[in-house]
Amino acid sequence: MIALKSADLSKAPSYKDLADIQGKYIPKLICYGYYGGGMSFVIGLTIVGTMLSDHKITKRQRSRAIKGLEVIHKHGILHNDIREENILINDNGDIYLIDFGMANQEDTKKKKKLFDEEHLKLSQLLDRYIIHPVKNMGRISKSRKCQVVS
Repeated sequence: MIALKSADLSKAPSYKDLADIQGKYIPKLICYGYYGGGMSFVIGLTIVGTMLSDHKITKRQRSRAIKGLEVIHKHGILHNDIREENILINDNGDIYLIDFGMANQEDTKKKKKLFDEEHLKLSQLLDRYIIHPVKNMGRISKSRKCQVVS
């Protein structure tokens, strides 16, 4: 699937700034071009997946999403719109952060508190979707449903 989004890049950092993590933590940029009066920008991205709210995730997936945000932050970019709808999970269980329309470039040292707050927000959001393994007769089940036989 290719998604098209119109964004004013004078107010938001470009996906090109995150070129080295495209396809790993954010969707891969396929094409871009000016649309209309030159202020709008059309971005074509491969987006294969469904929203976080449709899933339960493992601790490994949670760690990967947190790592993705940390890498984005190392580029000096604050996402500024961390929510379920902006986290996609594909059929392989890979997690992607999307929609950088509200993102902005910040000095990571001067604005450390903002970066820390965004990190905490993502951590707390992901924690609501973690699968908590249940002990079941000596085996670990990833399902919340288990039958206990005595």
